[in-house]
Amino acid sequence: MPPKVIFLDIDGVMNNLGTRAEPQRSGVVAWLDPDNVAVLNQIVRATGAVVVVSSSWRLTVPLSELRASFAAAGCEAQVVGITPDVDGPRRGREIRAWLDAQTEPPTRYVAIDDQFDMPELPGRLVKTCRVNGLTTRELPQVLEQLAD
Repeated sequence: MPPKVIFLDIDGVMNNLGTRAEPQRSGVVAWLDPDNVAVLNQIVRATGAVVVVSSSWRLTVPLSELRASFAAAGCEAQVVGITPDVDGPRRGREIRAWLDAQTEPPTRYVAIDDQFDMPELPGRLVKTCRVNGLTTRELPQVLEQLAD
């Protein structure tokens, strides 16, 4: 497993209240905002981190389609997996379950989400505002979590 992982929500992180689906695109790629993708690309370039999708989209969209959508949106991150579905809307428990299932857990990780609190991951959550999604405002906190 790569040493650095970003657990990534989509709605409110990779898009925002101003995101409008492009008519020529459908599915997930239509909802990945170019500005939010650009910030994720900055993080990936600076850290080499990979992405595990923690968004509820993972429950209805196959991993292969998520990967293709992120690539089509210009995302440079390698999407390596999705978190498991556990009882209840507890995203932190799902991330913890994914981490616990790894034979070699990542050395550094961060969860980026706009909605859920994650007491299971103390100090690992960077919250975005759904109005703007992931912006350069969150960069310092994310980079600190993924720093060597």
